[in-house]
Amino acid sequence: MELTDITIFSIRMLLATVRVGGIFLVAPVFGHSAVPVKLRLAMAVGMALAVVGQLSVPAALPTNLPQLLLAACAELGIGLVIGYAARLLFTGIRLAAFHVGQQMGLTLRDVFDPAAEESGGGLRAIFSLLAVVIFLTIGGHRDLLTALLGTFRTFPSPATFAGQAMLSAVVAVLSMSFVLALKVAAPVLITMLLATVALALLQKTLPQCNLLSTHLPIRALVGLVALAASLAVLRPILAVSVEYLVDQISALPVHGI
Repeated sequence: MELTDITIFSIRMLLATVRVGGIFLVAPVFGHSAVPVKLRLAMAVGMALAVVGQLSVPAALPTNLPQLLLAACAELGIGLVIGYAARLLFTGIRLAAFHVGQQMGLTLRDVFDPAAEESGGGLRAIFSLLAVVIFLTIGGHRDLLTALLGTFRTFPSPATFAGQAMLSAVVAVLSMSFVLALKVAAPVLITMLLATVALALLQKTLPQCNLLSTHLPIRALVGLVALAASLAVLRPILAVSVEYLVDQISALPVHGI
């Protein structure tokens, strides 16, 4: 079946839009519920339109509906994997906030009343908002879009979905998100450990001092001081993590069909 120029452009435009649209579904900032769906669709179409005109025509294009649907699923999978990998960065930040809140005693209410509304969500929300601000400040959104658009040169549309390569990239970013959480929470975790040991020694040395009633307030106060150190190192740590994410996306070995 011979395709006309208009049909070829329409197919390539559709597939490119699907790939770019995947990142606007799950990626941080771009896929946030506060961003209207129409705006996300408009940005995806605009980016796809800018990309399609700069790419060479691939040797093979879908010539029937089943092939087109298969190619669209592969393109959507590529966009979703990239967006999900970027979301893992913010998952690591939220994990760090959870451990910080737990050590500071902010989640103690959950122990006594598990059915109650989550009590540590405020700290996680603060960490998440601060991470978004830093992400935008360091140009993480531009780096993410650049890495996504770079995939059109690495594996022009349409492309096959290399599940093993994508899974390896996601696992690598997931491992990095745990390291990110540990680095962000480390100042508070170390300070809380030292504070616990110091309070235990003080209680043992001066048993007449009732530290049980002031234990949690002291830990919370010391934790706030250590929290300032955690927030101070958040920017450079997040910048390194974004760079690692971009490297993983750029190294995806997916080949066009």
